[in-house]
Amino acid sequence: MLKVEDLRTRYGHIEALRGVSLEVKAGEIVTLIGANGAGKTTLLKTLCGVLSPATGRITYAGERLERRPPAQRVRRGLVLVPEGRMILRRMTVHENLLMGTYARSDLHRVADELEEVYTTFPILRERRRASASVLSGGEQQMLAIGRALMAKPRLLMLDEPSLGLAPLVVKEIFRIIGSLRQQRITILLVEQNALQALKLADRGYVMELGRIVMADTAKELLHSERLGEAYLGGSPKGSPATESAPAEPSLDGPAARAGG
Repeated sequence: MLKVEDLRTRYGHIEALRGVSLEVKAGEIVTLIGANGAGKTTLLKTLCGVLSPATGRITYAGERLERRPPAQRVRRGLVLVPEGRMILRRMTVHENLLMGTYARSDLHRVADELEEVYTTFPILRERRRASASVLSGGEQQMLAIGRALMAKPRLLMLDEPSLGLAPLVVKEIFRIIGSLRQQRITILLVEQNALQALKLADRGYVMELGRIVMADTAKELLHSERLGEAYLGGSPKGSPATESAPAEPSLDGPAARAGG
């Protein structure tokens, strides 16, 4: 569904993406992990059109996207849930959800799809008339995902959905992300909680300093000694996903020191 080839993106003279290549197949959950500053958010911003690549190819559903504006990408089903949620705090929960339909033409289905979102997130139904500014962090994340679902994504990109949330809320967010597979939504998940992300995903990529340095099935990455030392709390090879692993794995390993 999505194929990225030798993608390079710059901030002025600084090359943030340095020849990134990856693929996301229809129906998969693919996770992208790495330390802060590795280039993960830059990649998502480039995929959704907020940033323009210097070189490289982005092919989505058989179509080249490098020069397509963001709104056209959303209309084709490539939708981002940004880091920090970016909800519209002066609007109500209901109004925020409606903003997810801005690029759609089939508005006759909006009422039914709002009902589906409220069924997925019952707390949003309860708070639908409330200002988005009064929601908790977890409720705001649910609202951000619900707003993205109103755009009818075929490929949903999530940037750090568990960031700053309590462990029980993180568990619920990951449960919801996993359930989206039943709606035939393909997912590209950027996540600092490497352990939970790999438990959920089919495949994974690891970024360091703007490059992909590892790529494999999620199962194999969970058993990787190198990855365990850097991102999974030092799990021993062969037993990565123990219940004693920390809920928020440290990113202070070798990759974090390299990525800054």
